[in-house]
Amino acid sequence: MKKLVIQGLGKWGEILVRSLANSKIAKFTVAVSRNPKMINAISKKYKLKPYASMEEAVKNEKIDGIVLCTPHSVHAKQIIDYTRFKKPIFVEKPLALNTKDAINSVKKCKEKKIFLAVGQNRRFLSTYNYLIKIIDKNQLGKILHVEANFSGPSGFRHAKSGWRSNSKESPAGGMTGKGIHMTDLMISLLGLVKTVSARSKRQFLKNNMDDTTDVALEFKNGSTAYLSTLTATADIWRFQVFGTNGWAEIRDEHNLKIKMNNKKEIIINTLKVNTEKAELEAFIKSFKKNNFPVKNHEAIENIRLLENINLSIKKQKTIVLR
Repeated sequence: MKKLVIQGLGKWGEILVRSLANSKIAKFTVAVSRNPKMINAISKKYKLKPYASMEEAVKNEKIDGIVLCTPHSVHAKQIIDYTRFKKPIFVEKPLALNTKDAINSVKKCKEKKIFLAVGQNRRFLSTYNYLIKIIDKNQLGKILHVEANFSGPSGFRHAKSGWRSNSKESPAGGMTGKGIHMTDLMISLLGLVKTVSARSKRQFLKNNMDDTTDVALEFKNGSTAYLSTLTATADIWRFQVFGTNGWAEIRDEHNLKIKMNNKKEIIINTLKVNTEKAELEAFIKSFKKNNFPVKNHEAIENIRLLENINLSIKKQKTIVLR
């Protein structure tokens, strides 16, 4: 049983801890917070030992891996700093907020021979993996275009003073919280991005976060894509791939619609997956042999895209990446 330490025991951090409650290969045993007293209640709930620093935690406890669920802007700095502990590192998306930091964190881990995994839990959906299989078999034909929407009322939930509602921590509205999942899937399917054109604005929210963001992409392979993400509406999760033979759409994470040319639409029901448990167990299994689905070069490309989405919004023009 591998033992993990988590830094960042907020709402999502608790979800990660809880996801391993019934795991047979790993569990969280330690939590790190600048103010351990603030996490006393939740630490007791999950039988975690709290520490004020990662250095204290690693020094005093048996720890097999580090999990970071901290503010976006400190990810790269923490990754680079924590390589000195010589433990595998799992960081929640995004890897960083700019390309330079993303590259430097991956480079440092490679130099120190530290395994680094970036949490993109949608990669572990049974619907997405079913989609990958039919694409690999060329059932959809040549992929022409992808459309995605990942939206919800998160802008209402985030406190005005909280870091998640700060535009410096969460630029381009819902991109770092939601949209980056969709661009990760697009990059895994289509590869490198060639151009990006984005818009983002705040129409309703009172905190420092845009509520309406949309992005148009062209990939190096010629395929195009479109993404919208809103932070002030009802929940929706949609990922649709259009090919020359037909299209396939993930609508609610566990059901896949497929419509082939000149055939009736069908619905494929797939097994529900605890994606947080799946990604953390995949992290553990990758300690000896790195077969984690999200490759570091893909994570860097996603941050390069995020950075250029922000640039496109700022300059109000299409940005050419390559």
